[in-house]
Parts: sequence; C-alpha cells; structure tokens
Amino acid sequence: MKAILLLLLLLSQGIQRYNPNGVWEASSGSRYNLRLTGQDLKVQIVEGSNPRFLKYEVDLKNGTKPEEVNSYVGKGYFIAKLQSGKECRFDTEWQIIVVSPEKIMGITSSIIPDPETCAVKEKTDVQIDLTKK
Repeated sequence: MKAILLLLLLLSQGIQRYNPNGVWEASSGSRYNLRLTGQDLKVQIVEGSNPRFLKYEVDLKNGTKPEEVNSYVGKGYFIAKLQSGKECRFDTEWQIIVVSPEKIMGITSSIIPDPETCAVKEKTDVQIDLTKK
C-alpha cells in the first residue's frame, strides 16, 4: 500500500495543486466533507452517510516539499456504533494524495474491535479511494 502511495506521490511532481474542498465519497458509500485552510485539511464524515460512524474527524497537514503539493498526512478519531449497539472511540491515521480534481487515493486505518470492551483486536492499513460528489 505504501508503495502505491509513494508512486502516486512521485507521479504528482510538477502537477498543479488541486483543491480538495467539498464532499467526497468512498466506495463504501461513506461521505466525507473536506475543508482546506492554509496547509491544514479537516476531514469530517457527512452525518448519516454511514450509520456505523457516528462521528469521524481527522486533521491533516499538507507536505512542505514542492513534490508533496497534493499530499496530506494526519491523525484523528472516529466513534463507531458496533453491532452490539455499543459506541466506541478509535484513533485513525490518514495519508492521502489528491490525484485529480475528482479523485483522492491513500491509506487509512482499519480497526477490528472487541465488541464487548471496545479494545482494538486488530489494526491494519487499507486503501481509501474517494471520488468528488
């Protein structure tokens, strides 16, 4: 996964800066509102777009090197409603590249929790693919 992200970063060299503001949709149907202020990119889930995520907030920073013009890295958290009905808070990390005005690709955390205790049983990196809505 990280090799794909690195390849996309290298391909984006010399490309104009793309505006990530707006609503973006993942293949899961989850929608995220992205707002860029200076070098800071705030990600929040669009309420009701995924009943599993009650809240989702990530704060990303733009890379400082010229070749990182469309890349953002950061951390945040989400509150998920498990099948048991329990609500749990989990930390997450995102690494994304705005590939085009209509496409964002990257890596995010995937969590498998213990449904009784909210403890993280497994945490892996998964690819995220967002399209502009």
